[in-house]
Amino acid sequence: MWLRFLIKPEPGKALAYIDYSSMEFAAAAFLSHDHVSFANPMLAAYQTGDPYLKFGKTVGQIASDATKKSPGVEQKRDQLKVVCLGTQYSMQALTLSTRLGVTYLEAHEMLQLHRGLFSQYWHWSEDWLQHSLTAGVMRTVHGWQCATGITEFSERSIRNWPIQSTCADVFRLAYVWGTHHGLTLIAPVHDAVLLEAPEDRIEADVALMREIMRRASRVIFNATANGTFELRTDYKIIRYPDRFTDRRGTEVWETVLKLLAERRERQESMKEAG
Repeated sequence: MWLRFLIKPEPGKALAYIDYSSMEFAAAAFLSHDHVSFANPMLAAYQTGDPYLKFGKTVGQIASDATKKSPGVEQKRDQLKVVCLGTQYSMQALTLSTRLGVTYLEAHEMLQLHRGLFSQYWHWSEDWLQHSLTAGVMRTVHGWQCATGITEFSERSIRNWPIQSTCADVFRLAYVWGTHHGLTLIAPVHDAVLLEAPEDRIEADVALMREIMRRASRVIFNATANGTFELRTDYKIIRYPDRFTDRRGTEVWETVLKLLAERRERQESMKEAG
């Protein structure tokens, strides 16, 4: 994560980091939303604006009146994000307890809470697994396919595949459209894109790319199932001479800078002594 701190715009330029908000959670929610007739709490959680915070409140891990800025909530919310995404892909209690630094029983309870609250997703996931193994192939709406039982037979990978592949379809379409509109896209970063533009045009280019990303998600998801659905995006603009920052890598980045400064001081001392 600290490597992102190396990202810095050139003089006269600005960079924007634009990412899909909770993309994999949203894909899982929407792909499973018509599986049974009752309402989908997973989709409802996404539509609150922060599904991981909503999950925490629903299962009693976060106070009902808390916000992301409330003391201790951000760290808890990040833990619940690991729970939600890891559980979708069959993460087990032992692995989860190691990732979160909690006891095995606490991790087991978190997994059970997810399965109970989002049972609709789990019904769909089980049916997807069985159908994929029976049919011998998995496909996305844009024709990307993978053979099962031959080149792919891992249960975890098969459950993972429709979500990751649908997200890839969305992102590929957004990236192609962005390029066709003349935007300077530096690189894809998981579920985000790094965009460069002159400082006086950065806001307009960000607005255009966010609209493109929104439309791409609507096209792909609405070709997948009934209804109208689209993904939200978040963004961060970095102007010269600032650099990209991420709180998750701040401590490591500061340590690296400290070590480099100490090394430079030693080198200068050696030159003076010599």
